[in-house]
Amino acid sequence: MKTSDSIFLRALNKESLEIPPIWYMRQAGRYMPEYRAVRKKFRNFLDMCKNPEVCCELALQPINAFNLDASILFSDILTIPDAFGLGVEFLEGEGPVFKNPIKTPKDISSLPEFNSDDLSYVYEAVSNIKRALPKNIPLIGFCGSPWTLAAYSIEGRSSKDFNYTKDFINQNNDSAHLFLEKLTNACFLYLKQQVQAGADVIQIFDSWANLLNADQYEAYSMGYVKKLIALLKEDEQTSNAPIILFARDPSFNTNKMAESNADCLSLFWNIDKIDKSFLQGKVALQGNLNPKVLLEDNDLIEAELNKVLDMFSKYPGYIFNLGHGITPDINPDKIKFLTELIRSK
Repeated sequence: MKTSDSIFLRALNKESLEIPPIWYMRQAGRYMPEYRAVRKKFRNFLDMCKNPEVCCELALQPINAFNLDASILFSDILTIPDAFGLGVEFLEGEGPVFKNPIKTPKDISSLPEFNSDDLSYVYEAVSNIKRALPKNIPLIGFCGSPWTLAAYSIEGRSSKDFNYTKDFINQNNDSAHLFLEKLTNACFLYLKQQVQAGADVIQIFDSWANLLNADQYEAYSMGYVKKLIALLKEDEQTSNAPIILFARDPSFNTNKMAESNADCLSLFWNIDKIDKSFLQGKVALQGNLNPKVLLEDNDLIEAELNKVLDMFSKYPGYIFNLGHGITPDINPDKIKFLTELIRSK
């Protein structure tokens, strides 16, 4: 079999399939004991991400364990801010912390020009994973959305409310948009090299979409996501790579997400009002079981799964996934149970 035989790519092409393709956001991660065995060898998470051989090993772990229909690059969305010289570190118990966050408009105007070659370790990991995968398993490359990268870069760390970022963009609107332009162009160059290295599909993670109301989202996120997707679709080397857009807990409906011109919308777990008649034929859909369901007993998992499968049973171009990433407290046996259950339907 070859990649073109992939049911994942067929679903992205909006084909109706009897059994949906399956992959999971954060499918390589702390819930797997084999991942934890590798992780403990590295003090800083980003150091691990900069080792292409290790990234290949980690990306293959869930493919080998669960026989999934797509693999995803093992990396982190904050590689781009790190390449801009913002000094990203991952501290135990704190997550990402920036040594040189964006604090003034001058910090934005004086940013160095983004050099995509600074992230060569990512492209090497893409090539390693692609070579190691079975021929019929596509590889997903990814980046954070420009807005999500900006939010982290200005706040300087993860936060529940990102109040500093919100104040900054309100007080420095022109500089905020300049920063988003720089990040959009960086994302394009970064994703282009991932595709050149072997990525078959692209996913854009708008992980902090929930910080913005509908008007703000259009101004600070969707406008730049649209531009990024347009750049990818207009470029000869990336135009054939399907694009998936994920937005976390958005303050708008899926019809608004479809305006991005993405090929597939990845749905957050709490999205239950979906205008399928409007979306059908325009986009594939991916999602959206609540990951917390996997902490429950098997009967409840099956009941909740059935609700999701029933919702999308006749939708042409449906991919099964969770509505967010697998959390560290989930037992890998539950992932195996869920995957086998879907294929038995």
